[in-house]
Amino acid sequence: MTYTLAILGCGVMGQALLSAIYNAPKAADETAAAFYPSKIITCNHDEPSAHQVTDLVETFDESPNGIKVESTYGHNVSAVEEASVVLLGTKPFLAEEVLNGVKSVIGGKLLISLAAGWTIDQLSQYTSTVCRVMTNTPAKYGYGCAVVSYSADVSKEQKPLVNELISQVGKYVELPEKNMDAATALVGSGPAFVLLMLESLMESGLKLGIPLQESKECAMKVLEGTVKMVEKSGAHPSVLKHQVCTPGGTTIAGLCVMEEKGVKSGIINGVEEAARVASQLGQKKK
Repeated sequence: MTYTLAILGCGVMGQALLSAIYNAPKAADETAAAFYPSKIITCNHDEPSAHQVTDLVETFDESPNGIKVESTYGHNVSAVEEASVVLLGTKPFLAEEVLNGVKSVIGGKLLISLAAGWTIDQLSQYTSTVCRVMTNTPAKYGYGCAVVSYSADVSKEQKPLVNELISQVGKYVELPEKNMDAATALVGSGPAFVLLMLESLMESGLKLGIPLQESKECAMKVLEGTVKMVEKSGAHPSVLKHQVCTPGGTTIAGLCVMEEKGVKSGIINGVEEAARVASQLGQKKK
């Protein structure tokens, strides 16, 4: 089985998914191969945007699964008509205009939406088979996380296809839609919060006399190594944190100051605020 995938809005996240799907390792068997499109049509609003996609694809080698890419602009309707699966990659405020523009031809298609705040009920006004996805920018490098929710009409045959495609960006997690605003904050906004921590560690080293480049490298390795330690050990972060602390030592002294300054509560409150904003993004779209 072969099919066409249309990407409506191939910007940062659309290109991340395009890159991951196009460059996915060759499918192990015919069943897995059927999950990959033979053709991807990217749809943007103007010629420069379309050229960005063309330039990106030209940096790739041949797709291991034989996928061809056609970069277009101003041809949303014809692209959706040809496609069996449609990926909505627009910004949330543009989603209504884009979806209304293809409303006459999108019915019956499987819609995979990356538009934050747009609920399954809202998306189901256009087609009944809806997959809502929240991923993040590390997806561009294959180290992302994607939280996925499905409408009731998505079949058991369609879910493995979505799983195969979306898993190419990194970790695939299926959750009920009620968790999607929280996932938008934790997963979608999370990289920016982690980068703030990375920047803070880097600049602390700089303040204490470590050159910028070396401070950056040390801070990155501290984050990378700590994540691997949690992953490999399976231990709770608090257990590992206290293993670093010695009585009257440097680590507990630094932690006490951070707690006094509200670092932990600040992060939690920041994620909560991001989730609150996420819950409002689609409210005007009834």
